[in-house]
Amino acid sequence: MLAPTLPAPIAAPTSQQRAPLAVIRKLFDRLHGAGIRYCQWKSNQHLDASMVGATDFDLLVDRRDASRFAEILAQEGVKPFRKIAGDEYPGVEDYLAFDTERGALSHVHVHYQLTLGEKFLKGYRLPWEREALAARRFDTEHGLWVMDPRLELLLLVTRAAIKLRARDWVLAAAGRPYMSGGWLLEFRWLVERISIADLCTITRALVGEVASRHLAELVQTAVPSTGQLRRYRRAVEPRLASYRMYGAVDGLRRRFMGEAGWVIVAAVNHRRGLEYRSTRVSPRGGLSVCVIGTQRDATNLARQLSHWLSTDMAVIPDLGETTTTAARQGRDRGKIVIADRFRPHAAVPPDLALALGDAMVAPHHPRAPARVVRLDGTDSPARLLLQAKCALWHSI
Repeated sequence: MLAPTLPAPIAAPTSQQRAPLAVIRKLFDRLHGAGIRYCQWKSNQHLDASMVGATDFDLLVDRRDASRFAEILAQEGVKPFRKIAGDEYPGVEDYLAFDTERGALSHVHVHYQLTLGEKFLKGYRLPWEREALAARRFDTEHGLWVMDPRLELLLLVTRAAIKLRARDWVLAAAGRPYMSGGWLLEFRWLVERISIADLCTITRALVGEVASRHLAELVQTAVPSTGQLRRYRRAVEPRLASYRMYGAVDGLRRRFMGEAGWVIVAAVNHRRGLEYRSTRVSPRGGLSVCVIGTQRDATNLARQLSHWLSTDMAVIPDLGETTTTAARQGRDRGKIVIADRFRPHAAVPPDLALALGDAMVAPHHPRAPARVVRLDGTDSPARLLLQAKCALWHSI
């Protein structure tokens, strides 16, 4: 059998990069002060990265606190987003926070129910929210509530078992382990934090005696096999069947549409030179931005802003190749269009212009931007980019 693949080492971050984002630290302080019941329910191994905006948060929030939770997010300038295709998962909301000191975005998934499932289809709702919030633990190192590692391990293995597909059996027969990379690291990290007896105690009531025994056997294996996951899935299937959200035909249709949509978006973004494939938009609508300055500087800044936002939002970089019609339609559908020039003959004026140095657009021009923000061209490139990020974020 091939050795399981593990992620390559990452360069050690600087002390400033390790410090939590101020906007995140303040947000959690507000949640604690208001007594909001929540917990970070998965990938707690990566909390260091989450605190600096490098990975997402997945917060399970008591739905009884939903209104107060939303009020706090709004007061802290954390903005709601949704998928452009309109296929959001039930009980899940997307928010983005922006740190004005470091120019970093932090993505917060808010879950009011535990929705999970196969790839391209979150087809199960596990009614374990009450148990998860009752057993949560306070992580003193990061200053937030996290899920009990026994329940987090149960959910990790259950998610892995649900995602098993026919192709995984073929790969396993060829000697490639199913659980590898980040999954395997997270699995081992959680196993180190639990005892087998305690795991069985808390999981027996949720998945049944037989599935709990299979889980205990599985977590004592360095690299869980496809067969072990399959046996666990068979044992837990009677419980999971009652938690399905879609019928067999509807579920297959949704999964096919989700995978097809992913392929299309990936192809379009590849053509546009974007590495990421976000389809997230603001419910307030799209935004048309143009950068005004020398062509070289304007193109460079527009490209930087496009790559920065494309991780978390649907972006169209308009660098002279995109037609005005495509740019307008993208903006009308909720996307953020970032152009490296002002188009005086466009049918609709831009919402925001970022003017570098002395560059300007006559305010009486019939297609003048709705808002112009002048950037200090004498600043360092890093400070100039931060200025642009702040102006863009406050316009979204």
